[in-house]
Amino acid sequence: MIGKWNRSVIATYVGMLFAVAAIFLLFANLTGYAMMCFMAAGICDLFDGTIARMCKRTEEEKNFGIQLDSLVDVVSFIMLPVVMVIKLAGITWYAAAACAMYTVFGVARLAYFNVCQEESEDKDSPIKYYTGMPVTYAALIFPAIYLLNRLFTGQVIGLLMCIAMEISALLFILKLKFIKPGKKGYIFLMLLAVALFVLYIIFGR
Repeated sequence: MIGKWNRSVIATYVGMLFAVAAIFLLFANLTGYAMMCFMAAGICDLFDGTIARMCKRTEEEKNFGIQLDSLVDVVSFIMLPVVMVIKLAGITWYAAAACAMYTVFGVARLAYFNVCQEESEDKDSPIKYYTGMPVTYAALIFPAIYLLNRLFTGQVIGLLMCIAMEISALLFILKLKFIKPGKKGYIFLMLLAVALFVLYIIFGR
């Protein structure tokens, strides 16, 4: 078989499957569960690099992992939010504009990240900061906004999602430095994700 199927990439594949499940749940009108799958995809992405670096890999496997990660990010953190916004905001001009902007800038950010990784001499060396906001942050931003559905109507939530999408798109391509989370940062993000999961179990389904 072509491709790589060892444990260094399993978390990446699992994260993508969570994203695909989220899309199915959106069309089944189970938006709360879709958001939970979205966050699970983000958690997988948070740790897939750490898992990969723990594995002994050839140079080919390292390069494959870089390309796979970005391709999966397109599915999980670019196309899934687009489907989500279309479902929540409807076929409107502002949803179309937000989705177009988000898709173009998100893909450009991922391509830039790939080039930086390919030019790096040591692909196993963890980077200290990101240039531009990582697309993975979408897995916290959009679920957090959707929790407001208990306070606002569906139209308002759809509009808020579009605004968040446009702001996120700009943050993808602006030359701002985002510190890569260390151990404490990972713990904080995990606790935040757990808190959101609990809120969805109680309120958001």
